[in-house]
Amino acid sequence: MSADALDARASPIWDFRRNASNQLVVLCKICADGIERNGALSHRTRHESSQAHKRALQRRNEAVDEAELFLRGASSVDPAQNTTISDKDIADEGLRNLLSSLGGGVSHPYPVPNTEPDYQTDLQLEGASSNSVLGISWNMIQARSDTEFVLSADDRAVASLTNAILQRFDLDAFSDDDENERSENDLDTEPHDDESPSRTQNLDPQSDGLPPPPKRPRGDHEHESEAARLYWHPWEDRITCTLDILMHLPRSVFSQRQLDLFLWLLKVNNIPYVPSIKQMQRLNLGLQKLCGIETIAYNGALGHKYFVNNIAQIIAQEMANPRVRRHLSFYPEDSGSKLSEARQGQRWLNEIPDTQTTPMARLHGHDYYIYEPCMASAAEATAQFVIPTRWFTREGSLFARCWRMIPVASDCGSGWRVIKTVSVDIPASHFFKNFLGFQADAGVYGVPHPSYIIDVVDTNAAQPSVPWTYTNAVLGNPWRAKAKGCRVVSFPMWLYCDDTSGNVSKKWNKHNSFLMTPAGLNRHESQKEFNIHFLCTSNLAPPLEMMDGVVEQLEHGQENGIWAWDIVLQEAVLVIPEVLALLGDNPMQNQDDLQPQRSAGISPATQNASDVGSDGDASSVGAQSDDSLNSTTKSQKKRAAAGKRALETMGQMVTRVKAFMTISRLRQKSETIEHLRSEFITASTTVDKKTQIKQQRTETGIKDTFQQFFVEKLFDSHKNKRGQPARLEALRIQADALPAPDKTMSPVWRIKGLDPHQDTPVEILHVVLLGFVKYLWRDLIQIQIKNKDDKKELLVTRLNSVDTHGLGISPLAGRTLVQYAGSLTGRDFRAIAQVAPFTVYDLVAPECFETWKALSKLVPLIWQPKIDDIEIYLDRLTREIDHFLSCAARWTNRWFNKPKFHILLHLPAHIRRFGPAILFATEAFESFNAIIRSKSVHSNRHAPSRDIAAGFAQGNRVRHLLSGGLFRSNPSQTSNSSQGDWISAGPGPLALVEGTVASYLGLAEDKGRKVGGVSECIDKGVLRRAAETVTAKHIAAWNNQTGLFKSWNRLELLNGDRCGLRSYVLTRRDSQTRVCRLEELLQRPGSVNSISELPDIILLQEATVDPSLGQYGMPRLVLSGRWYITCLEDILCSVNVQHNCIKYKCDTSGSVPVYQERVKTTQTQAQIHHRGDRDDVVLNTAQMRDALYLQTFRIDAPPPNLEMVVHESAAKEISLRQGSKGRTNTPALPSITAARPIPMAARPASMLLPSGARLLSHSSVPIHHPGLPHGSSSLSHSQQ
Repeated sequence: MSADALDARASPIWDFRRNASNQLVVLCKICADGIERNGALSHRTRHESSQAHKRALQRRNEAVDEAELFLRGASSVDPAQNTTISDKDIADEGLRNLLSSLGGGVSHPYPVPNTEPDYQTDLQLEGASSNSVLGISWNMIQARSDTEFVLSADDRAVASLTNAILQRFDLDAFSDDDENERSENDLDTEPHDDESPSRTQNLDPQSDGLPPPPKRPRGDHEHESEAARLYWHPWEDRITCTLDILMHLPRSVFSQRQLDLFLWLLKVNNIPYVPSIKQMQRLNLGLQKLCGIETIAYNGALGHKYFVNNIAQIIAQEMANPRVRRHLSFYPEDSGSKLSEARQGQRWLNEIPDTQTTPMARLHGHDYYIYEPCMASAAEATAQFVIPTRWFTREGSLFARCWRMIPVASDCGSGWRVIKTVSVDIPASHFFKNFLGFQADAGVYGVPHPSYIIDVVDTNAAQPSVPWTYTNAVLGNPWRAKAKGCRVVSFPMWLYCDDTSGNVSKKWNKHNSFLMTPAGLNRHESQKEFNIHFLCTSNLAPPLEMMDGVVEQLEHGQENGIWAWDIVLQEAVLVIPEVLALLGDNPMQNQDDLQPQRSAGISPATQNASDVGSDGDASSVGAQSDDSLNSTTKSQKKRAAAGKRALETMGQMVTRVKAFMTISRLRQKSETIEHLRSEFITASTTVDKKTQIKQQRTETGIKDTFQQFFVEKLFDSHKNKRGQPARLEALRIQADALPAPDKTMSPVWRIKGLDPHQDTPVEILHVVLLGFVKYLWRDLIQIQIKNKDDKKELLVTRLNSVDTHGLGISPLAGRTLVQYAGSLTGRDFRAIAQVAPFTVYDLVAPECFETWKALSKLVPLIWQPKIDDIEIYLDRLTREIDHFLSCAARWTNRWFNKPKFHILLHLPAHIRRFGPAILFATEAFESFNAIIRSKSVHSNRHAPSRDIAAGFAQGNRVRHLLSGGLFRSNPSQTSNSSQGDWISAGPGPLALVEGTVASYLGLAEDKGRKVGGVSECIDKGVLRRAAETVTAKHIAAWNNQTGLFKSWNRLELLNGDRCGLRSYVLTRRDSQTRVCRLEELLQRPGSVNSISELPDIILLQEATVDPSLGQYGMPRLVLSGRWYITCLEDILCSVNVQHNCIKYKCDTSGSVPVYQERVKTTQTQAQIHHRGDRDDVVLNTAQMRDALYLQTFRIDAPPPNLEMVVHESAAKEISLRQGSKGRTNTPALPSITAARPIPMAARPASMLLPSGARLLSHSSVPIHHPGLPHGSSSLSHSQQ
C-alpha cells in the first residue's frame, strides 16, 4: 500500500480527495481555508512546517485545553494560561467565519472543506460550531449535503470575492507559505514518486490521458440561475460572450486555426466550460436568428452566384441602436446660405422626389401626410386649405412646402383646384386639421369634401391643367394605410462600390464590394468606421451584377417599407430606404474604354463619345523635363508614321482643350433609358445589326455592359444559321428566353429617385490628391529632376526642413517622399500639397511652379468642412478651379488627355447639391477595404462571397448588441409589437464595452480630453517679478503688477492645437480675425488658473497681412509692433508660416544631427539655413487644417482669359512638335485680366455631372460625358 493510501486511511490533518481533473489533492483540516493543495508527501510536509499552519494548530490545541478545564468543573482559569487567546484572535476567527458564511453555497474552484475533525471528542461546548478553534458559537449552521441554494448573479459574485479573501486570510506578508500555496510545483527540483503530475507535465490534460476541464453538456443550464443567464443574455455565459466578441472584432479577425490555438490555451489553463469551435458555430447561428443579419443568396443575371446581407435588417438595427439613432436626421434642412451637412444640400432639400422623402409629420397627435388636403391657420386668423408636398426643417422648426387649394365649381359639382404654380412654406405649428379631420368636418366649414379634387393647375407647364394623379383622392397617401398608425420616415444612404485585393501579397485577387452608410448622420459621425456597413462582395461577379441583388432589396423596401423599432421614440416606425448618391473611387488608370467591360473609372455621367479614341501618351502627358516640352512626342510620330492616326491640328487641339475646360449639355436619365431600350429592341427583332449597334455606341458613348451581355446572346443566337427565316426564328427563340427589356438594362436605372448621370459626385480623394497632386509630383521626380541628383538632394533637404507647425502633421520624411514617389499614399500627397510651393520653386519651370501654387491654394478650399456662405464659397471655388486649369494649360495642354481635368469642373455643383466635398469623400470607405481583405485572408477562400458576407453579418450583430441596441425577444413575431417585446443585451456584455474592446469596435466614447493649458516651464520654473517679464516692456499698465510669475514655453489651444512661443495664431478681436505671434505665457503661482494649468497672461504681437501678390501667391506677414494681452478663448487656431526663402536665397549650409533607433549619432544631415530677416515670413494659405479661418487672408486668383490661354497653349505645343530644340527660357505667362472671362452661367447649379465612380466602371454604363460635346474623339486612359 502506498504512503498516500496509508495517510488517507486516517489523518487528523488532511482530507484527501480527487479534483475535477482526477488529480489527488488535499485540504488542511487545521487551517480550514478551503485551499486545494498537491497531495504529495513533500508538499504536505512543507505546508505543515509553515507558520500559518502552526498558528492554526496552536489555536486549536489551546481551545481544546480550555474546554477540558471548563468541563472538569474548574471554577476559574489561571489568567496566565489564557493569555494566548487575545482580542485579535477572537476578531480573527469572527472575520473568518463571516467570510465563510458569505461564501457558503457558491460554486467556486475550491471545494468546501470538511471541517469536522477526524478525532472525535465529547468535549465540545454546546452550541459551538465545529469550525471554531476558540469554542465560540458563531450561530453558523452546517448545510446538509443534499441542500442546494440557488444564488443570484450578484450573490455569486460576492461569494466568489469572499472565498478569494478567505483563502488568503492566513497568509501574511512575510509568510513562507505564500508562494508555495500558489505554485508549489515550480519550487520542486526533483519529482517524488508519490506526487501527482506537476503543472508542467499537464499542459494538455488530454495528452496524458487525464480528463479535460469540465465542459457544459449541451442544453444543460440547470446549474445557472435565471438571473445569471439574463446577466449575459443573449449569450450563455461570460466565456461564450467574450469568445464571440473576440471572433468578430472588425480589425482583429481570427482564422479557425488561430481560434483552435486560443481555445487550447483556455483549456490547458483549466478554464471550465470552454466551448468547442462547433459549439461556437452553433451559438453564432442561434444568435444570428435571434438578433442578427441574414445573408441572402442570389443567382446573378450574368451567371455568377453571390451573397448580399439583408439591407432591411441593417436599417432596422440602426433605428434600434442608441449610439446611431440619436445622430440620425430624417428631414432635409433649409439652412440658408450655410452648408455643412448632407441634409442641407439641394439634392435632399429640393431634388429627391417628394414620394422618396419622409412623407409625414406627427403634429398634436395627428399624422399629416404629403399629397393629402389639410387645413392650416393663416396670418389673418383664418383657415387656409393646402396640400403639403415636402416636410423640412428650418432653424430647428418643422415646416411644410405646400400647394394652395381653392374651391371651384364644375359640371360635376363643386370641388377643389390645386394651384401648383407657386409653393408656400408653412410652419408645422400652423396646421390644425389633417386629412381625416378635414374629411369629417368639411361640411362644418362649408367647403367641398377634400376628396373631390377636380384638377391641378401649373401655368409653367406645357399643359396648364391636369387631373389629380398623385394619390387616390379618397384614400389619401398610400403610406397611411401601410403604416397602420405608425410614423413613416425616409432613410437616405450613401451607396459605395470599390474593388480591393483579397490577398495580403502583391498578387492581385480582385474583390468588388458594396458598402453603405446612413446619409442622415452628421458630418462627424458619417466618417466613422463604426457607421460603415458591408453589403456584398465577390471575386467573380462584376459590380452591376451584384447591384441587381442590392436594387432588388431596395425596391422591396421602397414599395413596402421596413419595419423597425425607434429606440428614441420608443415606438415602431416604417422606414423607406433611399439612395442619396452613388460613391466610388475614380480609377482613370484603367483600360481604354473601347473595352467597355473594363472601363472602370467612367460613370454614366462622365464617359462620352469624346472619351473614345483620343491621342495621348503616358510618357509625354505632363512631361516637363528639359527635353519633353520642347521636343516632339515620339509616340505620336510613330503612330502617325504607322498610319494609325494623324497628329492633331491646332484647331483640333484648341477644340479638345476648350471642351475639357467648359461644361456642355448634361445627359438626362430618361433619354439614356430610352436609347438603351431602343437598342435592345433592335437587337432582339432584326438581324445583322451588330455593326450598326456598335457604331451607335461609339458615336453616343452609351455602353451598358450589363445589357451588352444579353445583346451578345442575341447576336450569337443566329450566327451559324442560314437563311433569313431561320435566323429570325433563332433570334425570336433567344429573345423570348431573355428578361424584359427593362430587366436587361443596368440595375442602376431601376433605383427609384436616383439619376446616375447626376448623383455620382466628384470623388475628391482620387481626383485631387491621388490625381492632380500625384501627377505633378511624379512628373517632378521622375521626369523633371530624374537624372539630377543635386536637385533631388536639395528637394530632400527642403522637405526635411519644412516647418510643419500648424499643419497637424509630423515632420516630413523628405527621403521617402522623393525616393518612393511612385508608391506614396493619400496622406503623403496631402502633406505635399501643403508645402510644395515652398520646396519646388526653383526646381521647375515658371509655368509648372504657377500650376503648383494654384493647386496648393485649391486643395484646402475643396476640403473645407463647413461653408458659411455658399454663394461666396462657390464663386471663389469656381475661380480657383479655372485658375488651376489655366495654369496647367499654359504649362502644357497634354494634361488635357486626362478626364479628371474636366471632372473637376463639376465639383461646385456637386457641393451645392450634396454638401461639403468632405461628406462624399471616400477615405473612410477606402480604409474599410482593409477589413474586407482581412476577412478574405482568414477564410478558406472556397466561398468568399458567402463567408465574407456572413462574417460581416456576425460582426454587425456583435456591434449592435454591445451598443445597447434592441432586438425582438421573439424573432418569429413579425407584426407591430409593443415596447415590452424589445430587449437589449444583459448588463454583463454591456459592462465589457470599455477600453480595448470599445476601441476595436469603434464604440469608445469621446469623453472630451482636457484641452487648453500650458506646458514646459522656462528656466526650470524660476519665478520672476512682473517688471522682469516681456509683458512689462510692452504693456505699460503691467508694471504696477505685484507678485511673482512663472514663464511657460508651450500653449495648448481649445481646439487641440499646440503652439510654442514665437509661433503664429489667429485670434478674434473686435469682431475681426487677426494674425498674431505668441510672445509670452505667464502664470501666477497659487492662482485659480495655476490649479487648472492655464495661463494667466497670454501676450501677443499683432502681424499685418500684406495682400500684395508675392512670389508664393500667398500674403506676407509683417510684425506691427502692436502688443496686447488676450485670453485663451479668443485664440481660434494656430497657423503655418514659412520663411521667405526665395527673397533671401536660403541655402543648405545648415546641419542637424541624425537620430537612428531614437539614439543621437555623430552623423549629420543638411538643413536649410535661413538667411536675412527671420521674421520675414509668408502665411501658408495652403494649410488644410482650420482652412475655414484662413480663407479671409487668401489672395484670390483673377479670372483667366480662356480663349487666350487655350490658343497660346496650342501654339506652344505645335511649336514644340515642329522641332524646336531645347527649352525656351521664357518666363511664366502673367495672369491676364480676361477680356472674355468664362461666364458663371456656364456652370449653373442645375448643371450637375457626376464623376467617374468605380461603382459603374467594371460594370459601368459607359455613356457620353455630358460635359463634352457629342461626336468628339475619345480619351486614352492608359496614361493615368
